[in-house]
Amino acid sequence: MSVSAIRRLILTGLLVAIGAVLSLANPTFLTVDNLMTLLQEASLTGIIAIGFTLVLITAGIDMSIGAVVAITAMICVNFISHTSLPAYVYIPIALAAGCAVGWVNGLFITRFKLPEFIVTLATRGILAGLALIIAVKDDQGFVKNVFIEDSLFLALGETVGPVYLVTLVFFLLAVLTQFFLKRTRAGTNVYASGANPTAARLSGINTDRTLIGVYMFSGFCAALSSIFLSARMMTAMPEFGIGSEMDVIASVVIGGTPFTGGVGDIWGTVIGTLFLALIKNGILKLGLSPYIQPIVIGGIIVVVVVVDVWYKAFAEKKATRAARRKALAGQEANA
Repeated sequence: MSVSAIRRLILTGLLVAIGAVLSLANPTFLTVDNLMTLLQEASLTGIIAIGFTLVLITAGIDMSIGAVVAITAMICVNFISHTSLPAYVYIPIALAAGCAVGWVNGLFITRFKLPEFIVTLATRGILAGLALIIAVKDDQGFVKNVFIEDSLFLALGETVGPVYLVTLVFFLLAVLTQFFLKRTRAGTNVYASGANPTAARLSGINTDRTLIGVYMFSGFCAALSSIFLSARMMTAMPEFGIGSEMDVIASVVIGGTPFTGGVGDIWGTVIGTLFLALIKNGILKLGLSPYIQPIVIGGIIVVVVVVDVWYKAFAEKKATRAARRKALAGQEANA
């Protein structure tokens, strides 16, 4: 059994164990409404995390995802407030804007060889400011809380049976992205670009195009999540998504995609997202202060990274010892 499979098995076991404890501590945890709400919360983060997973596999990072959520929400609100266009017209425009942000990030990273963190952090600041500038304001210049009344847009926040539409989209996107990573040449290029970019280029892989595509997909996923979030809240504010990077990073890292790149998959991210949502839901169900959520999430990230570093060092030592034993066996056979 591979390391990633073992990790997913452990996470699944923890999900079941923590869920059992929470159901005993609070009977409302296992109600259909709470479980569907938990899945909805996980899905909003998980959609962004799917795109971020591909970025992390290439050993990159995208700090602009939260600001993409904010700017996408403001684009939709402006169309709703100042035009009579239907949702099926401006939603694709908002999704295209997310892709455009990813394209700009990828272009600066590949063309000018700038660090991913610096580029996307700068983009985050620019987009956060733009979201405030283009936000709908009242006569006194204060941000106006615009309530969305477009029935087609609001339908995105509804359910299919007991399951929220965003949850169905999350799992469908996860299946398609997992297939892309594992069953297509382009997916193999993503792994190769993260594991060893130099070797990937020498083997004929266009790593620049791969990276740009990955960042565009990350922007698309953030924009898609923003639309579902706005539909759920029935409004949109320029603060939407700002600060959500921590939850996304935690979900992906917990799921087994390290910062070093070259490995990881979407199933791990799905389980990591559900695990994080369970922790946050559990904190509320146990009556604990919501202010400890970032402390818990930050602690989980530290523990996971430490374990990853330890395991990598252990695996390298094990491989070195195996190589030495093989070399000694060869020398004895020649003697």
